[in-house]
Amino acid sequence: MTFSVIILIICLLLSMFFSGTETAITATSEALMHEMEKKGNKKAKAVKKLKEHPDRFLSMILFGNNVVNIAATAITTSICITLFGDKLGVFLSTFVVSFVVLIFCEIFPKTVAIRNPNTIALLVAPTISFLTVILSPMLVFLNSVVKNVMRVLGLLKHEKIGGGEKTELRGAIDMHKSPKMKSETNMLKSVLDLSEVCVGDIMTYRDKMVCFDVDLPLEELMDKVLSCPYTRIPLYKNDKTNIVGILHTKLLLRALHAHTGDKKDFDLMKAVTPPWFILETTSLLDQLQAYRRRREHFAIVVDEYGEIQGIVTLEDILEEIVGDIMDETDHPSENGISVISDADGSVIADGAVSLRDLNRRFGWELPDGEASTLAGLLLYETERIPHKGASYSFYGFNFKVLDKQANRISSIKITPPPEEPEKN
Repeated sequence: MTFSVIILIICLLLSMFFSGTETAITATSEALMHEMEKKGNKKAKAVKKLKEHPDRFLSMILFGNNVVNIAATAITTSICITLFGDKLGVFLSTFVVSFVVLIFCEIFPKTVAIRNPNTIALLVAPTISFLTVILSPMLVFLNSVVKNVMRVLGLLKHEKIGGGEKTELRGAIDMHKSPKMKSETNMLKSVLDLSEVCVGDIMTYRDKMVCFDVDLPLEELMDKVLSCPYTRIPLYKNDKTNIVGILHTKLLLRALHAHTGDKKDFDLMKAVTPPWFILETTSLLDQLQAYRRRREHFAIVVDEYGEIQGIVTLEDILEEIVGDIMDETDHPSENGISVISDADGSVIADGAVSLRDLNRRFGWELPDGEASTLAGLLLYETERIPHKGASYSFYGFNFKVLDKQANRISSIKITPPPEEPEKN
């Protein structure tokens, strides 16, 4: 009897071990194990190998768990029959085993493991790896039987849901976001969005482009360059839609410094580089890589018919990742957004401001699928060109057209929905 009780206790302890191990290794962080492995942690390497072949370690754990649970049931039944007879002993053994196994061998170890998965996984990984190697012939046989049954039932196809690895990364970022890491979280999301956002969504539109006539007298051109905050300026001939080159102020200064003759003989084209035209449907990721290959920071955006739509710079793409980058020549109002310090948190923005900029700056969720700008969103939702003073409400926001020039909406007041009080 004493020997049977000792064996029973050992079986229950092994059942606890197997149950907790299964939960811990399954729930452990692959990213953390990867980083620990890179630093030379052998236990993390063992955990990673186990997770790379889940069918093997799960088969081993289930095999061990079932063996010790069945053994515990048989021993308990034998003890109860000896103490209480056949009928009562069988009934009591069924109740006792079910209660003990459920509480102490399933719920308890799995609860502890799910609360401390990484610590427990590192602790048990060497033992599980050793047992997996020892029992490998049996595990190979068991897995082959399972795969054949799955093949007959047509269940061998791999699951394909959502957007794959990128969707998984987005989910991981959202799961681990915190108020203290808001900027880091936004940057990570923006990096993932680079392949889905087009240059047409972030470009400076042609009506806001700063460009100079290539035929201007040198003195007049120099005055304009000195009063301009930009280092790269498009030059046009006859018409602003006919861009003939990009004037680089540094090249201009070098050329002027090297020129020793009469300024009338100065060749402006020495400071001009050929324009680089790109389609407005080019993704930001492709354009960023193109900037690196060409070692250029400036491009002219055209539509499918070759009509100039605007310009996009390397800084524009970087701002999509890190947010607005203000330098000594920028002014807070240049991004088209000004904040009104009203109690309702109203915001006044230019109609051409990007919805992505608004969402990122204020934490809103205005949809940017059908329209990329604020004015575009109003036109899409109202299906008309709003008149000055018109007010609309959708997505919980109130929009009021403050000013317009011809058919262009130039100023819009946005009142966001009131913030819900935090629940204690």
